[in-house]
Parts: sequence; C-alpha cells; structure tokens
Amino acid sequence: MDVLSGVRAPLRGTVQVVPKMLDAGNTALTRDRARLGGDSLLATVLTALGDTYGDDVAVDDESDAGDMTSAAITRGLLAGTGRFTRTEVLDAAGIPLDVGRRLWRALGFAEVADDQRVFTSADAAALSDVSGMITAGIVDADGAVAMARPFGQLLSRLAAAHTSFISEVMGKRLGEDYSATEPPSPEQLSAQAVQITHELLPVLERTTLYVWRRHMATAAGRAVLLPSAEEIVNGEDSRPMAVGFVDLSGFTQLSRTLSVAELSTLLSEFEAQVSDTVVSHHGRVIKNVGDEVMFISDDPAAAAAIAMELVEHIGADERLPAAHAGLAYGPVLQRNGDVFGPVVNIAARITSLARRGTVRVDESMTESLSSAMQFQVSRRAPRRVTGYPQLRSYRLRRRTSPAARR
Repeated sequence: MDVLSGVRAPLRGTVQVVPKMLDAGNTALTRDRARLGGDSLLATVLTALGDTYGDDVAVDDESDAGDMTSAAITRGLLAGTGRFTRTEVLDAAGIPLDVGRRLWRALGFAEVADDQRVFTSADAAALSDVSGMITAGIVDADGAVAMARPFGQLLSRLAAAHTSFISEVMGKRLGEDYSATEPPSPEQLSAQAVQITHELLPVLERTTLYVWRRHMATAAGRAVLLPSAEEIVNGEDSRPMAVGFVDLSGFTQLSRTLSVAELSTLLSEFEAQVSDTVVSHHGRVIKNVGDEVMFISDDPAAAAAIAMELVEHIGADERLPAAHAGLAYGPVLQRNGDVFGPVVNIAARITSLARRGTVRVDESMTESLSSAMQFQVSRRAPRRVTGYPQLRSYRLRRRTSPAARR
C-alpha cells in the first residue's frame, strides 16, 4: 500500500517541497538544512500514518491544511479518530466536567472547546483508569490533578526530545543520501521517512517504559529509607540535602555568536558532562534551565566532589566556556521530583557570587565538610543579594597535600 495515497494534496505537497529545500545548488548539505527537511518529512509521515487508520476526517472547505494535519497525526499516534466530545468521554468514565478540565490542563494539553470531537478511545481508557483510582479511594480528584501536573510536564519535554531525535535522524539520512545532481524523488523520500519512523517509534516507546521502571525501582529504594521525626515538617519529608547549581560563565554573550546548531551541540555536551558526573557520585539531576543545571545529593562531600569535578572538567574542555558552581546544605522539601525551600534559594544566590572556574558554598555546607579532608574552604566577604542583605559564602578548593606544598 502506498502510505501517502490517503494524504491530501496540501500534505503531499510537503514531501514535494523537501527536495527543493535540500537543493542548495551544490552537493554540500548543511546540518540545519537537513534538519529542516527531517522536520517537514516527520510531520508529513505522521500525517500519512494517521491516514492509514480508517476513514478520512470530515472537514469542510474552509478547514486549512494545519487542521487536517493535526487530526491525521492524532490518528497516527493514538490509533484512533477524535470521535468524542469532552462531555461524552467524561460521562463515560464517570468523571465530573470540572475535574476533567483540570486534569486536561494539568497534563499540559492545548485547550479545546467542550463540543469539539477530538477525544479518542485512548482518552476514554486513560480517564477510566483515573476514575477507577478515585472510586477505589486510592486518590481523590485533587490528588489526581496534582499527580497529572508533573507527569504532563516531564512527558511533554520527553515527547519534544523524541520528536527532535527522529527529525535529526531523518535529516541526517537525507543528508547522507542526497545528491544535488541526482536528487531523490518525493516517493523515495517518503518511503525512507516512513521506514525511519516505523523503526524508531516502537523503540522509543519501549525504551521509555524501561527507563521509567528503572527509575521507579531507584525511587522506591530511596523511599524505604524513612525520614526521622525531626525531618518531617507538616507531614512533608524535609531531610537535609546538598543542593547545587552549575552554570556556564558568559553564556548569554557567547550564545549571540553561535548558530542554532552550534548552540545545540554546546548545550548537549554541557548537559552530558553534568549528568555523567552527578550520577557517578550518586547524586540526582533535578532540572536543566538553559545553561544552568540543578542537582542534589544527600552526601555533602559527594556534592562538593561533583561541583569541583564539573568546574575542572568543563574548564579543561576547549569546546565549552568556563563554568562556576554553588552549593548549600540544609532541609529541603522534596515534591514531585523537585526540591524547594530556602536552601535552594541560597544555593542559587551563592552560585551567582562564584567567579568563572570557582565553587562557592554556604555556611552550613562549610560546617558539613569539616571532616572531609580532601577539601578546604576560605571565607569571602558577605555580599548583598536578592532576598539576603548579607549572605556569607566560602570559596571551595581541593586540599593541597603536604608533599605538593613542598
């Protein structure tokens, strides 16, 4: 079966445009151009896959290609058409309309009108599972919404990363096979794109489930170590943690001189170094915010080693600008995979005081490292920062051995 046979003319046109997009007038194909070709083909392929799942979506003459593309992609990934309104699918699951709206928003999905038929059998099945948990008393409606929010945020980022990955792979293969003198036909491009997508989507789905189960096992292991009575505040776990930030120095100015591809490569390398170093010392990466990464560790000495190694390794990497880091120690609120509290704020402020290639720590972190003979600290003058009129900080260094001093 011709996978593009069910695709309407405006969507087939996307495939027709790809060879023109790739043809830069010479055989040299830039990475950005290949990526754009991959993006265009991915959207078209997902649409084509959607059109293999049954009858076409009924659209009027005023509907644009974007609406048709969205509907077809929904069928391709959710294996069904949008047959139900919000009211119908919630009534079938036994969930009140207001709760359903809150769940939808908490998951980060785009708002839709109550009379739009965009919900599929997959939506009905998922809502039935949620309804079953509420009915069984496992969670109430507010708890279900609270659970949905971090779930939606994390998987939204994961979906964006997977989409970019497939587009990159598709663009790379287009670049390898493309010849300006003998460009592939739209049919050849579409066949290659469909094959790539069919190969990768099931693998990404299985890998996501595998990684989730592995992280669940690790998280469950941590949960076995119950907090003491002193570490529970208002019913919440507030065990002491070392909170750290590592930041690339001068990144804003540097980013203005880089292409999108160069910026992507730089950030990928930075994030990889941080992740590898944090995990090797049994810490956890909490979040990435552009050129800054936040991590935690329940061992202050391990957190100090993470910060020092990152500043040293990144400083020695010619592909990256210098880095600086900051650490604070104390009780933090752990909630939905994130951490909160004054210690987090202090760590962020301490980081802003660190110069390129250096690590700063707060007073509590300094005290907790008193028995760690591999480190030494030196006091710095108190500084006024946002929220703290006189924030004390200390410069963290590796301790020099007596032999080295001689």
